Amino acid sequence: MNLSELELADRTPVPRGIAEHIQRLILKGGLKAGQRLPSQRELAEQLGVSRPSVREALTVLETMGLVTVRVGSGVFVAKTGARRPLWRYSDHCTPADVYEARLGLEGYAARLAAGRIDKPAEERLRRCTDAMRSAFEAGDVINLAVNDTEFHDMIFEVSGNPVLAAMYRPVREMLVESQRLPMAQLDRLSETVREHEAILASIASQDPDKAEAAMQSHIRSAAGRFGVSL
Repeated sequence: MNLSELELADRTPVPRGIAEHIQRLILKGGLKAGQRLPSQRELAEQLGVSRPSVREALTVLETMGLVTVRVGSGVFVAKTGARRPLWRYSDHCTPADVYEARLGLEGYAARLAAGRIDKPAEERLRRCTDAMRSAFEAGDVINLAVNDTEFHDMIFEVSGNPVLAAMYRPVREMLVESQRLPMAQLDRLSETVREHEAILASIASQDPDKAEAAMQSHIRSAAGRFGVSL
């Protein structure tokens, strides 16, 4: 297991770079299911990064079901059938609360975006969905999640409503976390990709009703993959 070859692309946040690095080791077999990772201190020393960056990276990996944390024992590569995503906001709300809020907030943002999208914005959204499909085909869950988040961020931008965008910003991290939760279901990642492609098609056709319905259908399906019925 070689953890010392961490290379960060330009402007890639350090925690994301660490998460991608560990994911690559899992995908390539350098880290096996059930294998224990070094401690946070050891990881930080081997990778030449700070412990808070390591901690954040492990949280992302745990949320997405790639690793499991056993109190008193350490962090282990998750077995495919035993992935349990982490919800970090249990002292504020439940995942169901977030999915319910997203139905209204993101559904309406998609409706507005359909009426205001231009070709450059459409191409930016398409780059996200293309990158999601490529990541899915490569088994790259981290980059699938990164482009998923960028897609949803851009919907609020394209909506053109500064008040709606201002409502989104304070709760963005919780919404992003809810996007990651269903990704622990690796055998259903293709559904995520198809749903985003359907949202894009509806927005690009400038059909507000279809765009809102496509976004709400995606959110209901994402919630369902995590076990939440809306």
